Amino acid sequence: MRLLQLHYFCALAQREHLYQTASELYISPSALSASISRLESELGVKLFDRVGRNIRLNDNGKLFYSRVSRILNELENACSEIKGSESTSENVLNIATSTHVLWEDAFSGYIRRNPHVLFNHRVVSFDRIASAETADSFDFIITALNDLDVENFEYELIIPNDRPLLAVYEDHPFSDLDSISLIEAANEPFIALSRSFSMRQYFDSLFELADIKPNIVAEGDYSLRAKLIKDRMGITLTTVMGSGSVLLQGLKFINITEPVQPRIHAIFWKKGKKLTPQAAAFKSYLKSYYKNYQP
Repeated sequence: MRLLQLHYFCALAQREHLYQTASELYISPSALSASISRLESELGVKLFDRVGRNIRLNDNGKLFYSRVSRILNELENACSEIKGSESTSENVLNIATSTHVLWEDAFSGYIRRNPHVLFNHRVVSFDRIASAETADSFDFIITALNDLDVENFEYELIIPNDRPLLAVYEDHPFSDLDSISLIEAANEPFIALSRSFSMRQYFDSLFELADIKPNIVAEGDYSLRAKLIKDRMGITLTTVMGSGSVLLQGLKFINITEPVQPRIHAIFWKKGKKLTPQAAAFKSYLKSYYKNYQP
């Protein structure tokens, strides 16, 4: 069992998406799959359930991840201490989000202003974002307000009124509309995010409010969703913040008038956890960055 295998396993466990994880690790999907298969062979158990092209961390995998992630975190901390560099705990910032596409500009601005801070960002799947391991591993979790139990976290709102939009391709029949009710789009083919994404929970909640069963023709990650819409295979729901993603450039966005339920974004930290000066400064920066944001 090699340390690199464990790093690969943790990355895949966090994303549960072979191709996306391989891309972020700068290796081929086949190499990543082979590494995980060797690890499973050494352990004598399967760590992931494979259903078609999808993978899910199974009970063995969740148990193994809870231990390995802690060990790797401890190893990373030990390396930082031994190196004796300026990257002390107060100069390291660990941020978890439920998506990368909403916060890139704000994060880029922070990193540019604070080159002395080691900024560590991870995207965490919806079914793991509320776990004790996530709460312990990160200074902050940035996600929708209803994704986490506020009894276990302290939080502050970042954007309280991110409005829903319908995203369509350029020559779609709806593309010239300024606004639309969700029921008017009820029969359209929809491209949805998979259920491992927080935004999918918001997608489902809007359709439930409208008492509509969506005609979902495909599910995937953010990149696949954008590709399928641009290939005129369907439309999707997003928000004003989401519409700013480079992935959705070239699409048309239409205000949804009914149902009206904004998505509320918040920054969370574990209840009772003392924030480092660097973490407190980041929280102030993020609130200031979005202070005058008007979706």
